[in-house]
Amino acid sequence: MGTTEENGLFHLTFHFRLLYYSLGHDYNWRIMALHRLSMRLRQTVIQTRPLHGSERGQQLGAVAVEAEPPIRCEHAIFRTTEGDPGRHSELHLGQHYTLPPASLGSLFPHGLPARFQQQVKTFNEGSVMVREPALELISLLKRADYSKPALRYMFYGETGSGKTMSLCHTLHYCSTQGWLILHIPDAHLWVKNCREILPSTYRSSRYDQPIQAAQWLRNFRVTNEHMLSKIKTTRRYVWTKRESTEEGRPLRELVEQGVSRVKSSSDVVGALLRELRLQAGGKVEVEEEGEEEGGKERFRLAVAVDGVNALWGRTSLRKEDRKPISPENLTLVYNLRKMLKNDWCGGAVIATLSQTGSLFTPRSAYLPQELLGEEGFDSFDPFVPIPVSAYSEKEFESCYQYYVDRKWLQHPHSLTEEGKKEMIFLSNRNPAALERLKEATMTQPALFLFVTLAVAGTPARGSNECVARNFGYDSVVCECNATYCDSPGAIELPPPGKYLSFLTSQAGKRLEKGQGQVQNGSTGAVLKLSIVVYQKYQKIKGFGGAMTDSAAMNILTLSPGAQDKLLRQYFSVEGIEYNVVRVPMASCDFSTRQYTYADTPGDYQLHNFTLAPEDTHMKIPLLQYAQALSSRPLSLLASAWSAPAWLKTNGALIGKGTLKGEAGGKEHKTWAQYYVRFLDEYRKYNLTFWAMTTGNEPTAGEMTGYSFQALGFTPETQRDWVSMDLGPALTHSQHQRTQLLILDDQRLLLPHWARVVLSDIHAARYIHGIAVHWYMDHIAPAEFSLSTTHHLYPEYYLFATEACAGWKPYDKGVRLGSWGRAEDYAHDIIEDLNHYVTGWTDWNLALDLGGGPNWVKNFVDSPIIVDKTRDVFYKQPTFYSMAHFSKFLWEGSQRVGVSFSSDSDLETSAFIRPDGSRVLTVLNRSDEAVQFEVWESAVGYIPSVSPAHSILTLIWAAH
Repeated sequence: MGTTEENGLFHLTFHFRLLYYSLGHDYNWRIMALHRLSMRLRQTVIQTRPLHGSERGQQLGAVAVEAEPPIRCEHAIFRTTEGDPGRHSELHLGQHYTLPPASLGSLFPHGLPARFQQQVKTFNEGSVMVREPALELISLLKRADYSKPALRYMFYGETGSGKTMSLCHTLHYCSTQGWLILHIPDAHLWVKNCREILPSTYRSSRYDQPIQAAQWLRNFRVTNEHMLSKIKTTRRYVWTKRESTEEGRPLRELVEQGVSRVKSSSDVVGALLRELRLQAGGKVEVEEEGEEEGGKERFRLAVAVDGVNALWGRTSLRKEDRKPISPENLTLVYNLRKMLKNDWCGGAVIATLSQTGSLFTPRSAYLPQELLGEEGFDSFDPFVPIPVSAYSEKEFESCYQYYVDRKWLQHPHSLTEEGKKEMIFLSNRNPAALERLKEATMTQPALFLFVTLAVAGTPARGSNECVARNFGYDSVVCECNATYCDSPGAIELPPPGKYLSFLTSQAGKRLEKGQGQVQNGSTGAVLKLSIVVYQKYQKIKGFGGAMTDSAAMNILTLSPGAQDKLLRQYFSVEGIEYNVVRVPMASCDFSTRQYTYADTPGDYQLHNFTLAPEDTHMKIPLLQYAQALSSRPLSLLASAWSAPAWLKTNGALIGKGTLKGEAGGKEHKTWAQYYVRFLDEYRKYNLTFWAMTTGNEPTAGEMTGYSFQALGFTPETQRDWVSMDLGPALTHSQHQRTQLLILDDQRLLLPHWARVVLSDIHAARYIHGIAVHWYMDHIAPAEFSLSTTHHLYPEYYLFATEACAGWKPYDKGVRLGSWGRAEDYAHDIIEDLNHYVTGWTDWNLALDLGGGPNWVKNFVDSPIIVDKTRDVFYKQPTFYSMAHFSKFLWEGSQRVGVSFSSDSDLETSAFIRPDGSRVLTVLNRSDEAVQFEVWESAVGYIPSVSPAHSILTLIWAAH
């Protein structure tokens, strides 16, 4: 958490900057002067508060105040009957007041923070604590001069400190005063997660987000229903040749235009914001008698943006050419930025800073200059900063007593004085962390009793205590629920001269973090692993899993909180950072039914091509959410299992069957266009694909009696279909950047399959890589299959697209806690990486306890197993095997050589990451611990030990 000195220094810096701003000095000179001044003041600042003034409607100075003495609050009153936020004062600090149900529905139609929503549902009341930041802002709003330019206020603080709830408290005050509320509850969603992006109909350089715009307009209408008929448009707006909104019409008509005509919704938002900016503070018609002169009253406007920093910096949205879209090129963001300027009167701008909305920014950052960046800070400056800190002693006591009163703390230990002290220690009085703990005492008492690290409210820092469960196999799983899941957190590179280690073992370690000092001389270990940095091999693309129908179904059986936890484990910085997701095109065996997207016989033009509900209702929303959680764009990989039955020789999706006719014929061309249409449809949801394979396991479709979906190809027929149909179809579509991978089958088919296809220049020009599965790796030596293929065709990368445990007849289904399967994963990944494979993709992201659902009962295992009856999921040892690679080997990392001083059972692979740091992964499948040292000539010696049956990752920086 930020120190008092740091917060005070920020306030002083801000106010001196404002002073120079008002004097009109040169910007660079001002900054240098401020820097010198702030360095002199750093040792003397205690605490400051900005004062609101009337000059140009801006704050003018700061006054130092004494820190308040601790408040003894053993008998704190945790409730107040005063429900009017305008009457709240210091007497109500730390007390809870109840929001009327009508206000919850009308003022916050989009919902409130997930944890507060859960609390409302559980307690059947919306209870908000009166806290100093909201009181301070409400006081400033009461004293403001609204004939001057709009003041801007900023709530800031560490993750989970309560910024959003302070904003909601303030908006409730504005609502009771009759203000018009313009509320953006999740600004980061406008730049990070979007179901549809279209070129702007108004300005060619911009992009519209029609679905999000229409949804926001609907919520705006609910919140401001009482005002929309009173405010009239000041000009005529033309939407199409036949549709327009005339001058002098109620704003309700403008809003209805955007809600009912989604295509124009982004432009409607721009028009609405323009009208509000022009008319705020003006007089509007009223129907009641006795109002201001002429039956009119003034209205004030509150512009509230939660996570305002998302409007500057970088987005995760991409154009057709996969280049990122700048925030200012989004129509919604462009217009909202204009609304945030203080060039209008009659209202206020209230914002919060959010780490969630801070793309590509360290999760530890929380100060305005850190999260807004230079551009955002300069755009929003000047503003009144209002810090939101963790609970005070009085606030914590009030919150604790409230939870006791509501019987939300039921574990006996949590009701003791010692238990309360533990909660203070574990939460650091952070509101969000405290909520997680009190939920843990309800659902996981062991979590409350045995967790031994402070969570402090910042998810990316990780909570690496596994809640272990033993199901009778040779190791344990880690149980997760809606409120807790162990996670490694963001990994910061150690400084030169130090190293980090991460250990997972059969004995129960799960990514256990260690650190040490690099030695100048040898430790005398018998085994020395030398990093040979000049021996450079392939670069890494990434690691991930498959969003099958079954995986999506299992994830969606969990509560929203548990769904979020599960997806964060895979895709967020606090988790293991998957960056590849394989997506089946239509059904596969891990579906509950057989279907394709074009099951109408004879539809060669694909007029009836339609995504399935499994796509639109399950896979697509989860993929969008995964992308929103990820700090980098996900690389999506598509694979088809079968063509529609009417295109196949056997007239069925399963069994032995190939495409009718020959390459270049209508069936082959229709199947190629099917691929293009799939990409077209997903693109409508802002999901574009890095690559596609030519079809899952083509040899399966050549087998008589094959039991589930398949389409047969030989290397010769695949070659011809690519050269004559699929390659040209992709090239002449809007998806030229989507890469094409051949084979997508067992590596034992190499190098023969590659020779047949890639030796043909007409096919080879469309191909980028070769996809392999792991199921027959034990009978196909990597040296003769993978390495030979690489040396024959080095310009085509190798990529592993499918693997799972529990597929063998004698070792079938789910085994909760199987360590042997974790070692199988790590062994295969290391072997593949050491033979030029650029990435490795697991199969189902999540399965149920039976290893399904699977319509043909082909049940297998998965790194995450869902138990929907308990609303929990189990992270298998294989999950942590994947983590040792996906978490640490970033895209662009390059494999380098490793030299052993003597024979050893250890299996290793070493890499240089894009930032120059080194990563060494070590697998020990033996029954004995192995002591060794790592030597790099430019760095020194790293002493280490690999415990029996363990996976170890070492990271260090180069000098």
